[in-house]
Amino acid sequence: MKQLLTTTVALLVLASFWQARADSLITNPVVMITPMVLDFGPVKTHTTATNTLMVENAGGGKLVGKATVAAPFKIISGASYSLKEDAAQLVTITYTPGGAAADTQIVTFTGAGGAKVTVSGKAAGAGKR
Repeated sequence: MKQLLTTTVALLVLASFWQARADSLITNPVVMITPMVLDFGPVKTHTTATNTLMVENAGGGKLVGKATVAAPFKIISGASYSLKEDAAQLVTITYTPGGAAADTQIVTFTGAGGAKVTVSGKAAGAGKR
């Protein structure tokens, strides 16, 4: 009986160890962006609209990277990030339409394989005569 009890306790300890190991299988950072598409909608020409994306480390370890985008969009805060597991931060983007009726660019995120988000906007009243 004593040996059965010792064996049972040993198996329970091993089972809990393996369960804990299974919970922490993702040890590398995983970049996750929300939303994956950002539409500023119509914006008056030569005025600026502001919106945000959220970058998150959905894995383990530390996610280190940078967000970049081409004009007429501009990242004004949160471009560089260093995020621990389950941490997130906002990336603030502005859009100032110029002469084009509509604009579309890609925000590129580096680190953990990277990610891309499409951003778009259009000049208010574009296409009307």
